[in-house]
Amino acid sequence: MLRTKTLFSAQGLLMIAAFAACSMLFLTVAGGLWAFMYWDTAADESGVLGFYKILAGIATALLLVPAVTLGQATANLAARSDTERLSSLSLLGASQSTITVLAVAQPIVGALIGTALGVIGHFLLLFPVSAIPFQGSGLGYAEMVMPWWLIALACLGLVLVSAASALMGLRKLVISPLGVRTRALERKFPWARIIVGAAALLVVGVLLSLTKGGQTMAMIVVSLLAMLIMGLLVIDILGVLLVRLIAHIGAQRAKTPDRLIAARSVQDDPKQYWRRVSGLAMTAFIAVFAGTGVAIVNAVPDDAHMPAEQLYLSGDMRTGVLLTLGIAILFVAVSAALNQTADVYDRSSTFRELHAAGMEERTVAAMTVRATMMPVIWVSLLAAGLGLVLVLPLAGMAMVMSPLTFLTLLASVAVGILVVRAGLQLSRPAIRRVTLAEVASV
Repeated sequence: MLRTKTLFSAQGLLMIAAFAACSMLFLTVAGGLWAFMYWDTAADESGVLGFYKILAGIATALLLVPAVTLGQATANLAARSDTERLSSLSLLGASQSTITVLAVAQPIVGALIGTALGVIGHFLLLFPVSAIPFQGSGLGYAEMVMPWWLIALACLGLVLVSAASALMGLRKLVISPLGVRTRALERKFPWARIIVGAAALLVVGVLLSLTKGGQTMAMIVVSLLAMLIMGLLVIDILGVLLVRLIAHIGAQRAKTPDRLIAARSVQDDPKQYWRRVSGLAMTAFIAVFAGTGVAIVNAVPDDAHMPAEQLYLSGDMRTGVLLTLGIAILFVAVSAALNQTADVYDRSSTFRELHAAGMEERTVAAMTVRATMMPVIWVSLLAAGLGLVLVLPLAGMAMVMSPLTFLTLLASVAVGILVVRAGLQLSRPAIRRVTLAEVASV
């Protein structure tokens, strides 16, 4: 039975707030795409307004990845924070189907409440966002309001992501009384991930050649969008392997107990720690394409005979890039904080034992932060490097190596790292709660 006390506990409220933030931001992004798609391009002989629609579609598709990641992180927090109750029910003889229903119920209810609040926040957020100028004027509040059925469809998608993520998180546990109690996790060498990663790289290469050799604008756009999505998939596949390697090297070189425990924690479940920094890696990937696009537009000299629509393009692209990267970084920060909090509850017994053995609370907190921040720079370099490799044949060396491209990339990664580090502070109350629980039980 779903308890109100559990739903509105500290982690439950954090979960609801995260769903609200996720739905509010993504609905606002989708509202911007909706407004762009209804621009009248009949009198646009230069085709610039149609280019806006393409850019808006690409930005929305790219932001879909961190939005889904945030939804997964929120569901994981809900599923993992209630493991103790599920384990007790399992020991009392509850069936696997009962455990599964209870594990999924809290994320679904939290998602419903959070998305409802997010819809309200979306309509409030539209007031300032609709005033951001594109082509010399704001998009307009009424133009950014989507039909009710489209909003309901987006909210349903978020709830389904929550349910699926909760089921996946539960599947990783061996569903038996002892397995749930001890959190027995399946351990396999990631051969399948390596094979899929290699195949995805081949597909990216094929899409890149199609993008370069496309004869029509539609073919080029479709190939480019598919290449970007496949590039994000490759990063997601290879990122886990890189985190695993970084943790292995960190464990070999650790000279203090907290560094060793942090590295061992990452080694124990590299995929879980990858989820915390994957959003930042994907933001770095997006930043390469965004910075290169702005550099290309800025390289075109102004001409008094240019169509009026084209004169706004450079400034509007900078505005769009800043909005896209800013929203992506917000998704990253909330996702990192939620994954960190979920891990605290998942490893609560370990933290209690360390605290009982004499480790101070601040050292436990520093250890958990170190485990997250350890792979951040390296995975960002992986994503940025792949982005540079993909954009180089399309834009040329001059645009890829331009100061504007690198400034966009470095600023995005630097701000993202700082925001992630600040977001991890939100897990401190959870660490205090689980370590003090040991003191109260003595």
